[in-house]
Amino acid sequence: MFDTPEGKKRSDLKASYEDTVASLSINFSDNLALSYEQAVMWFYYSTITKPHSQLQETWGKLAKARLSGKISQKDFSALVDELTNPLKLKFVDPADGVEKVFTQEYAQSISQRVFSDLDYRKALINAWSNAALSRYSNVASELEKIVGK
Repeated sequence: MFDTPEGKKRSDLKASYEDTVASLSINFSDNLALSYEQAVMWFYYSTITKPHSQLQETWGKLAKARLSGKISQKDFSALVDELTNPLKLKFVDPADGVEKVFTQEYAQSISQRVFSDLDYRKALINAWSNAALSRYSNVASELEKIVGK
C-alpha cells in the first residue's frame, strides 16, 4: 500500500506502520512456557480462583481505605505488594517439608509432577491456598492497624 501514489505521499504513515510492526513482536518460547505451565495454572487456581472471595474482600478494604484517604499511597502500595507479590508468598512444599516461594525455577522443577501426581497436586493446592488465605488475612489485619479499627 505504500507503493501507491497515495502511500508514497505519506512516508510518516509508513514509518509509523513499521514501528508498530516492530514493537508488536515479543520473544516468546513455547518450550519455556510449557516447562512450567501446569504449575502456574494450579498456583493461580490455588491463590486467586479458589480463595477469590477472601481476596476480593481484602482488595475492597484496601481500595476503600485509599480512596477515602485513610491510608497513604505509600502504605497502600506496600500492602498491595504484600497482597500480590508471589515472591512474598511462602508455603511448605509437601514433597520435602521445606518452605518455598513460587519462582520460575521452582515451577519448572514441579510442573511435570503437578501434572502427573494427583496426591501431590492436591497437597500443593492446599498448601498454596492456605498460604494465600493467611496472606489475605494478614494484609487485612495490617490495614486495620493502620486505619485504627
